[in-house]
Amino acid sequence: MFFPLEVYAVSGLVNFITSTFLGVFILIKTHRSKTNRLFAYFCFSVSLWSFFYCLWLSTPNKFLAEYYLRTLMIPAFFMPITFIHFIFHFLRITPNPRFIPINYALTIIFMLSVYSPLYANNIGRFLVFPYWLKANIIFHLALTHFISIFIYSLFLLHQSFRRAAGTFRIQILYVYIGMLIACLGGSTNYFSWYRIPIPPFLNVFVSFYVIMVAYSIAKHQLMDILIVIKKGVVYSLLIACISVIYLTFVVSLEKFAQYYLNYHSPWVSLFSVFAIGIMVVPLRNKIRFIIDRILFKGTPQEIVRQNEQLRQEITRSEKYKTLSTLASGIAHEVKNPLTAIKTFTEYLPDKIDDKEFLSRFANIVGREVNRIDEMIHQLLNYGKPALLSIQATNIHKLINDTVDILNSKFIDQKINVNKHFNTDENLTLYIDPNQTRQALLNIFLNAIEAMSKGGKLQVETRRSSKDFEIIVSDTGCGIPADDLAHIFDPFFSRKNQGTGLGLSITQSLIENHKGIIEVRSAVESGTEITIKLPLAHIIPASPGREAD
Repeated sequence: MFFPLEVYAVSGLVNFITSTFLGVFILIKTHRSKTNRLFAYFCFSVSLWSFFYCLWLSTPNKFLAEYYLRTLMIPAFFMPITFIHFIFHFLRITPNPRFIPINYALTIIFMLSVYSPLYANNIGRFLVFPYWLKANIIFHLALTHFISIFIYSLFLLHQSFRRAAGTFRIQILYVYIGMLIACLGGSTNYFSWYRIPIPPFLNVFVSFYVIMVAYSIAKHQLMDILIVIKKGVVYSLLIACISVIYLTFVVSLEKFAQYYLNYHSPWVSLFSVFAIGIMVVPLRNKIRFIIDRILFKGTPQEIVRQNEQLRQEITRSEKYKTLSTLASGIAHEVKNPLTAIKTFTEYLPDKIDDKEFLSRFANIVGREVNRIDEMIHQLLNYGKPALLSIQATNIHKLINDTVDILNSKFIDQKINVNKHFNTDENLTLYIDPNQTRQALLNIFLNAIEAMSKGGKLQVETRRSSKDFEIIVSDTGCGIPADDLAHIFDPFFSRKNQGTGLGLSITQSLIENHKGIIEVRSAVESGTEITIKLPLAHIIPASPGREAD
């Protein structure tokens, strides 16, 4: 399809605007993450390539046209290596230590050769383009490297998509589809280097990856970027992209009309653009409708309601998950007192006249029944609505009871639990025992999952000058530095089946008590979580009063 030259220049402008916007946006949101920085560098490579693409097609000067055409290939060389570098970090794949340095070195070699005749020569007219170079031997090598890296990147995405699950799988899907379409669109730029009469008519499709990535950021927190869709940031980006493409389409139609009707008046051109724009407004509206109804499943206002409903559903799901664990632990713990009661009951007919036995029987059965009753009350109280219910609570007893609930899991996972209470064991806090128990359960469950091959869990309490502290440390796999800043973000999870709300809910429960939660971790060195509650929660024990 032989569009006028201006159409190809505008397609480069579209790619420049969208890629620059996305790169800057990602750096502003999460500049500390190496994964996100690498993707931003890839965006800037596309942006620079598109910038020189516009300059090349906009100049009538042969010398400048050749300079821009050669220069635009420098950022093009960096596209595959920055993209695959991003892919390794995004998918958490560790490549051969030499892979990245060698490919960066090759990229620099190709970059240094771009102004050489061995890269390309014989500039001249081809199709509608006044100036286009012809590929030479180094160009063949560079193109082979370019294609190989992108194919390998897409292969890694495909393989990881097949193994992944949950939100991470969806994130991979959008990156994969966006880049596949962008590669197909960008590939049409290479035929003319070999004098194959196929123009770069799909060049504007390079921007398609921006739309897919922006959508995945908005709906699925791609690269751990959390966006509140009601702010309209990503929605506005998508509409801007569509509007620019719409403008390109209108200008293209006007150029066709100018070519076939053979007019050159700027006033006629202005009227033609206006008239064509009016005629294709329904098409633009239809595209916006598709974005709203098919891509986003609703208008921005509807999306706000959908996200809020989704958050509520997952919060309930997380609570039910913890409730199931609590019930399972209690069921396991109930077996012990029932066994004691059953044993004494079997001996009862033979020792009905033994007063010592009856006394022991009454004490043990009474104690075990009270124990069962207390655990059932814990389960029932946990199932109540999560309203803050402040009570005088023996914090160490609460910690011991919560650890006991998970005893079976600790045993199954071969985890040793050590408790060091550096404060009064009868210390009473003015807290909500159910919410505090849920927070501790979430922390303990995360520690258990982190120590799949066994380990050590330590629970310590201490009192500082400002706070009462509960410190929970494990010897598990630890948390990568890039993830540490996001572990409390809603929906952030590296687990295939994780909801990403466990620690977010835990933080909310602690903040309900005017406390804070801090995390220190390192890969393969374990994690330490500290809960700090203000000293105002501590109340002196009154004589004759038993804490809950």
